[in-house]
Amino acid sequence: MSKYNRNLKIAIANQCLSGESSEALSKMYDISSRQIRYWAQVVTIHGNNAFQPTPHLRCAKARLQAIKLMWTHDWSLGHTSAVLNLTTTGTLSLWLDRYDKYGFKGLECCSRGRKPMDFSKIITDRPDDEKTLEELKEEVAYLRAENAVLKKLEELEQIKRRQAKKRR
Repeated sequence: MSKYNRNLKIAIANQCLSGESSEALSKMYDISSRQIRYWAQVVTIHGNNAFQPTPHLRCAKARLQAIKLMWTHDWSLGHTSAVLNLTTTGTLSLWLDRYDKYGFKGLECCSRGRKPMDFSKIITDRPDDEKTLEELKEEVAYLRAENAVLKKLEELEQIKRRQAKKRR
């Protein structure tokens, strides 16, 4: 989710385009003047369609075309981002860095969020007679450690109760 909604960006950009300085708007809205000038550039190019989501740039091929567009026209990151209707110049900069480091593979979409749990690590409960000697030893060691922790917890709770009684 973006920090500023689309309508606010367009409203501030229109104020900038109508003659208000980006410095004054920067102080008024507490947004960098560079960001405001970028928004004004995007609104100048795209009008009411500015800052719409760009699903066509989600695949690696389209991202490579965007980078090549910048190179062939010798455009800056800011101008190319504005032409492509990206929300920030940082997006194109990130693609460029990934392309420089990893090539075409770096432009492919990365999965977001937590990785799915590895099911090979799940230990299934089997009857004791089917377990190997090593598995049984591991289970005994685990249960002993668990038992020791529970005993220590009980001991600490008893000490706490005794101290509370002494204070009364």
